[in-house]
This record gives sequence, C-alpha cells and structure tokens, in this order.
Amino acid sequence: MILESPRVVISIDLDYFFAQCEEIRRPELKSKPLVVCVFSGRTQTSGAVSTANYVARKLGVKSGMPILSAKRVLAQHKEAEFLPIDHDYYERVSERVMQLIKSHSPIFEQVSIDEAFIDVTDSTKTDFEVGKSIGLKIKEEILDAEKLTCSVGIGPNKLIAKMAADHKKPDGLVVIKPEEVSAFLSPMPIGKLIGVGPKSESKFEKMGIKTIGDLSDFDVNSLSDQFGKNLGPSFKRLAQGLDTDPVRPRPIEQLSRIITLKKDAESLWFGDELKPLSIYLSDKLKSLNAKCRVVGIIAITSELKTKNKARTLDHLTNSSDEILHNCLELFQGFFDSSGIEVFRIRRVGIRVSGIDLEKAEGKNESENQSTLTRFLLF
Repeated sequence: MILESPRVVISIDLDYFFAQCEEIRRPELKSKPLVVCVFSGRTQTSGAVSTANYVARKLGVKSGMPILSAKRVLAQHKEAEFLPIDHDYYERVSERVMQLIKSHSPIFEQVSIDEAFIDVTDSTKTDFEVGKSIGLKIKEEILDAEKLTCSVGIGPNKLIAKMAADHKKPDGLVVIKPEEVSAFLSPMPIGKLIGVGPKSESKFEKMGIKTIGDLSDFDVNSLSDQFGKNLGPSFKRLAQGLDTDPVRPRPIEQLSRIITLKKDAESLWFGDELKPLSIYLSDKLKSLNAKCRVVGIIAITSELKTKNKARTLDHLTNSSDEILHNCLELFQGFFDSSGIEVFRIRRVGIRVSGIDLEKAEGKNESENQSTLTRFLLF
C-alpha cells in the first residue's frame, strides 16, 4: 500500500529511560538487574515497578509488576538493585534531550517525558534517506550529550514512525517508506497494533483476526457491528497504516518543580529553598509568553504520601515573587491545619496551572498556541 501525501515523521523513544538514567549515575549498575520502583510507603515492598533495565527484563521483570513479585523473580540475584523514582533528575535530563530533538525541526511534539515526534517533511523534501540521516544524527547527539541510547522510527505518519521505533529496541533505527507499510504491518500479531488493548485483542482473535494484515482485509461493516460505527472503521484504517494526525505542540496544562529537603520538615523552615523553584516556574511561564491563575504546593511525607494544596487567584500572574508568596502561605496553612497529626515532609514542590497564553501583538491564537511545545511531568 502506498499512502497518499506521505510525510517524513521521526519518533524518538528513550530506551528504559528511568533505569538508564540511573545507570548513568552509577555505571556499575549496567551489568546488574535494576528496577526503578514507585514505592507506596506502606511497607518496604509495597508499590509497583515503574521500569527495569534489560538485564532485569530478560529475567522476567515487567513494568506495573508489584515490587514484591519483582523481588521474588530476582530472589536468586543478590546483586539486583531496587531504586525509588527520582523525578527531578529524570526531568532535567529529559528537558535537555527534548531541546536537542527540537533543534532538528520546529514541528515538534513531546508525547511524554521520554518520547517525542518531529516532522521533517520540508527539510527532507520527503526523501526518507535524508530522514534516516537526521535520525542517526539525533541518536549520536543524545548519546554524546547524555550517554543515553534511544530507539528511532521513521515513517510516513506518526503511527508508522511509532511502530517502527518500537520494532527494534533498544538502540534501534527503523525506516519504513510509504511503499513498505503493508509489508511491515501485515505479518505482525494483532496485539502489536497501536490502539489494540488486551480486550480488543481477545475479541479480534475470536473473530479469526490474528494479524494486522487480517484486520486490514476484514469487512468494515462486520467491524462496525462488533466495535461500533466509529471504532470499527478506525481499527481498519490503523491496520492499513493510515494516520492523518499531524505532529503538533501539546497545550501545556501545568508546570511543576519538586526538590528533596536536606532534612525532613515539621515546620516551614525551608522557605528560602522554595525561591529557586518559583523563579524557575516564573521564567518558564515568561518563556512561553504565558501566565497562570492557580498556584499550588506539593508535600511528600517521609511515608511517601503526597499532599496537595492550591489557591485560585483573582488574576493571572507569572511573577516569581507572587508565586512564592502564595506558596509560603499555603505551606504555612498546611502545617497550621495539621492538628494532632504530625507530618514530616521529605520533598516539597510548587505547581502552577490554569495557564493562559497571552496573545502577542501581530499574532493570532493558533500561532501563539504553537509556542507551547513542552510540558513537564513529575
């Protein structure tokens, strides 16, 4: 199948990102099973696996697995490491990588902390070999700058680029030209198609649809009967490699920054440590030509419980002084209202939301919206 009006889209996916970041800090971990966990704080083993390096994956550890189960899987491997998520560190690394990726095309979309798309159609003149050279350059730059490997997929749309990036992990690069789409997709198990979850996969198999090629050839009316008049035809289009969704900036909904205190806090002694956070968020808002209406605080206790408070202002702001002032009042209210329950705070943060993009003179709303090219996750 040759797709009409193909684009040259590149998908960049940082390999086992959280675990790889930890391997950079401690290179000796590369040869050991490494598991990055979301600890609930109830017990030393309660919580779930966020990600694991490939050593641990080969031994059977999977994302979402209970930590206790992962420990059982790795019981015979005394050298295995179980580490808590360090959001601040991962965010800093991600920000640098995303800026690097963005330097290769203004048509940029960050999907998550470790994944992004760029559209290089104009600069490549739809030459996929030129797209491949850009993908290789991005891989080299990320490796040189951050010591991180990534998997890159290049295709005529976001769907194919993403599936190409997933096809050869870790550290892979796969190019799928328009005329290669059908041969690439057809033999894949139906569960490999983006958008097909376990329930849909089971339903497809009962219908005799085992591969993406089977779905591509299946009667669309029968698909509509089983999945509805919208979802049924959509599945068929995906199976045919059709995707018109453009690479585009995602509107920012909130910004946040968190730090770990030097010692646990039972009172507001850490006000000075919040000032750099307010300055950072103020500068970020100003760089986006934006203001916020909601200022909030994040408090993570020594038991790893997260507490949030927020305040809606009667005006928009991007002033660091105003953000800090409101946060200090919120934190003071947090401690004053604790009553007989004493909280020991280990990590603190500031969040701004209700973000409004100011319309710069001479620009329309859609042009201003395009400046919102990044969002922070924590």
